[in-house]
Amino acid sequence: RWEKKSGHLTPGPLIGEGMFGQVRRAKLRTPEGELAVAAKTVRVEDSQSYRDFYREAAILVAVHEQNSNVRASNIVRLLGLITKSREKYILLEYAPKGDLLGFLRSVKNRDGEVLHGNLLRYAVHISRALQELERLKIVHRDVAARNVLIIANNVAKLADFGLARDVYASTQYVKTNNHGVEEFLPLKWMALESIETGEYTCESDVWSFGVLLWEIATLGNDPCFDDKVHVTFLQMVGILRQGIRMKRPPGCPEDLYRLMRACWRDVPATRPTPDGLEERLLQLMGALFPDEAIDM
Repeated sequence: RWEKKSGHLTPGPLIGEGMFGQVRRAKLRTPEGELAVAAKTVRVEDSQSYRDFYREAAILVAVHEQNSNVRASNIVRLLGLITKSREKYILLEYAPKGDLLGFLRSVKNRDGEVLHGNLLRYAVHISRALQELERLKIVHRDVAARNVLIIANNVAKLADFGLARDVYASTQYVKTNNHGVEEFLPLKWMALESIETGEYTCESDVWSFGVLLWEIATLGNDPCFDDKVHVTFLQMVGILRQGIRMKRPPGCPEDLYRLMRACWRDVPATRPTPDGLEERLLQLMGALFPDEAIDM
């Protein structure tokens, strides 16, 4: 069902690239006609890159095969896989508006630092994606604005279930050595228990969601702890162990910041659930933007 013929794919321009992975806009020939897709592939042919590639493919297949209403999902839609040719691809729905981080920064450049209710709707969409993953017992491990795509009908979808730390490289990831294995980790989005023990759960995804809310409230600023934009592994543990959290962004409503802080509680079981996040966000939007017509 998922395997497509490599001859049916016409790769186009590069739309995202990191040290190990890349994404191209492409055209896929189908019985219904030509379809615009995002084609993800590995760039460096090593075991770690292929492990991430197959992990992402397996998770997306599992999500789609257990989800009865894929079109209504807030997880990026899988359209096919090409694994039997030398060039291997994961084929995903194309997001013409790009990722949420770039979108937030374009809003800031256009409108200045004004938080619109329509931006919080994207947070609601991602809380729904986390609900889907919780039901499927899948942990994302890298919930962040750079890994959220805005598709054509202005819906936000959670993407990047494996190649995320490779396709979007650079400053957001810190190199660590874990039992002799070098990894690139999104430290400033990670829960304390994930940094300390390597444990990832639905609750650690909720912590990362709190950082995503902070990104939305700042219209795409880079997370900053204790006035430091760049932190090492040990610095991050020390900062969080002292109870230090990111400050309330200028102009951020107190109730929204309170929700972020709830996501960053030390004890995982005391953080909001994905269902609770959606409920609280909808209440907040009604209170903060009563006159804004927000299409959910």
